[in-house]
Amino acid sequence: MRRLVVVATTRAASVNRFPEDSLTRARNLKDFLEQTGEYSAVKIYELEKTLGPLKQWAELEEIGM
Repeated sequence: MRRLVVVATTRAASVNRFPEDSLTRARNLKDFLEQTGEYSAVKIYELEKTLGPLKQWAELEEIGM
């Protein structure tokens, strides 16, 4: 199963994390949070496959259409 998290940073520099099950849900949430105007940055991260106890998150980037 894919592990995604939407990370939103407020203008006061606090960070909110929203775990999501699917890329579609994560994108919808990202769009919604950006439209509220309450956040200075909203990004989607995915947990990469790693060996051992360490975890590495990678930012998913939009490809222009």
